[in-house]
Amino acid sequence: MRSATRATTVAVFALAVAGPAAAQYKPAAEQAIEAPIVAPAPLPSAAALSTEAPAIPGAPPAQAATPALAPAAAATPTPAAPAAVAVAPAAPQPDPVVTAVTERLKALASDRSVPKADREALETYYGAAEVRPVWTAAGGLSLRAEAAMREIVAADDWGLRASDYTLPKRPVSGADAAALAQAEVTMALAVLEYARHARGGRMDPTDLSFNIDRQPPQIDPLRVLADAASAANVDSYLRSLHPQHPQFELLRQKYLEARRAPTEPKAEEPAQSPQAKGKTTAKKTAPPETRLAQRILYNMEMWRWMPEDLGKLHVVANLPEYMKRVVKDGKVIHEERIIIGKIENQTPIFSDEMDHIVFHPYWGVPDSIKVKEIWPSLAGSGQVLDKYGLKIQRGGRDIDPRSVNWSTTDIRQFTVLQPPGPSNVLGVVKFMFPNKHQVYMHDTPTKNLFNSAQRTFSHGCMRVRNPVRFAEVILEQDKGWDAGRVGSLVKGGPQNNHIYLERKIPVHVTYFTAVVGADGKLQTFPDVYGHEPRIQMGLDGKAHLIVKKKPTLTPPDAVTRLADTKQNYPIQNWMKQIFGNF
Repeated sequence: MRSATRATTVAVFALAVAGPAAAQYKPAAEQAIEAPIVAPAPLPSAAALSTEAPAIPGAPPAQAATPALAPAAAATPTPAAPAAVAVAPAAPQPDPVVTAVTERLKALASDRSVPKADREALETYYGAAEVRPVWTAAGGLSLRAEAAMREIVAADDWGLRASDYTLPKRPVSGADAAALAQAEVTMALAVLEYARHARGGRMDPTDLSFNIDRQPPQIDPLRVLADAASAANVDSYLRSLHPQHPQFELLRQKYLEARRAPTEPKAEEPAQSPQAKGKTTAKKTAPPETRLAQRILYNMEMWRWMPEDLGKLHVVANLPEYMKRVVKDGKVIHEERIIIGKIENQTPIFSDEMDHIVFHPYWGVPDSIKVKEIWPSLAGSGQVLDKYGLKIQRGGRDIDPRSVNWSTTDIRQFTVLQPPGPSNVLGVVKFMFPNKHQVYMHDTPTKNLFNSAQRTFSHGCMRVRNPVRFAEVILEQDKGWDAGRVGSLVKGGPQNNHIYLERKIPVHVTYFTAVVGADGKLQTFPDVYGHEPRIQMGLDGKAHLIVKKKPTLTPPDAVTRLADTKQNYPIQNWMKQIFGNF
């Protein structure tokens, strides 16, 4: 896929180089070469070589000439005109600044501060035939460079840092090709870095936490160079690289307001301001960040990680808000409360696609619960299986748990199921958007927990307060079903009834702690999972210092742990903890 994308980018780049902008800079010599070649006129015929005078209109007819007495002299043959010789056009002379740029790029090969992808894109771009300088002109910087610099200097207004970008010094009048090449490369690198940051590339979100699964929608650097060189207004092009989601711009306006507000007491400020460090020749600096401005900034950054197209119809579950919504054509058509994972069993942040709904589902107990909670109980009487109707299978066949020595057996090799019924922890319906995290949305018999302000009770999946209404909305939009048809499936449908959707529906699990509501007011929510400090470390270039603890499913000492678990967690309390809070 990456190769195909790269090939498409190169093709677009070739068109950009060969387009009108390239023709604008063609020297006279090249234009002369491209002038049409006129074919030589045909040799005159023998009749045309006659010495007879042309007839004059209105004159009397000419009399015949008197024959000569002496014999005519032999005619001297006219030498044939030499055949036209095709002249090959002269090869276009390389631009001296471009030549100096290629030399400059060779020197950057060992510069680790320049990303390899950026350097390779520059080599490809300036190595193309007939390419001309983009950011410099005979008198110094080009008008395109001036416009791009003005936009980059204003980066702080977009939640970036102008101090992160090294801009070129203005070449003096009459600067040589080497000086212009230096400015050309510096400006091109600044544009590439700005584009990367605007698209969420200041950090890799997956470096912050195992529970953040986002890949920012980056643009190939070669495509950026070609688009920036051909854009009618390069400043508008740079602004277009930021997220185009309406919520991003709403947050940006609130961010500008918060930055203009008086600075809060120092005790409430973070250890290091987002403006604390960087390099640049730009002069504009941002005012100190308020705590509110910083929180908005984190959310703007998370919007940079989101897919560009959320889907005409999509579901978004915002974890800090404990709410999920169905959105169609940019408008919310349904919303409901949800319960999310505990602090130690966090619901991950990711996007995938819902492809089916299951009515009266079996509950397949996940490995984490099998290892940490069901496995210990099997070392005792195993009554929990009978009390809650759990079944253990292997290879699709039921087995007698008493026939297994659980002290030496890995329970993850077995399937533990709970059939549909009043006590089923998934309730009457679940919503599947298959993903590597094995997370989905489902009903729950414990409706009272939805009244809590902080709804972090699950083992990672999301529980929905009114899942039947959620199913009605989804199936109405996808299949045109009415509520009655859905109700019949709930009341008397078969067990484990899979209803596959005609079209997959994007599901976005988000972590926005600041949202601008329909009334234009900013709403903030608690940072329940503590991701905001991690984002700050990412902005400060310190993501590598974050210690990520990947949860382990296997106890370090199975026998000792089983004995301790049996003693410290009686069966009644343990089941209340799991089934009362799943």
